[in-house]
Amino acid sequence: MQRSRKIVIADDNKGICDLVSTVFEEMGYKVDSVHNGYELLAYLEKNNPFLIILDLMMPEKDGLSILSTLKEVAPYSRIIIYTGYREYENSVYARTADRFLVKGGRMTTLVEAVQELT
Repeated sequence: MQRSRKIVIADDNKGICDLVSTVFEEMGYKVDSVHNGYELLAYLEKNNPFLIILDLMMPEKDGLSILSTLKEVAPYSRIIIYTGYREYENSVYARTADRFLVKGGRMTTLVEAVQELT
């Protein structure tokens, strides 16, 4: 599988992972899911996705605590923060990512962001 078609979703909400996976798999992307920051870091040791869709709040190790590390371990991967916490929208975390999206909006917003980064 080409790197340019691989996405990893890091979110502890299985329903969101399933929905996002279904949408992007139907568009021809290869999609994997992990459920916390530890799983994401382990995943990135063996995989090189073009895109990471990152939730900021997850159990054990959250997206906030690994965001700077992601730039080191996956320097060529684009990052979309996809969170329910709008208060981070103007934070340093949001500026570190390629896009910042708040959950609960239309799925087309996420689709458009992915297509822009592809």
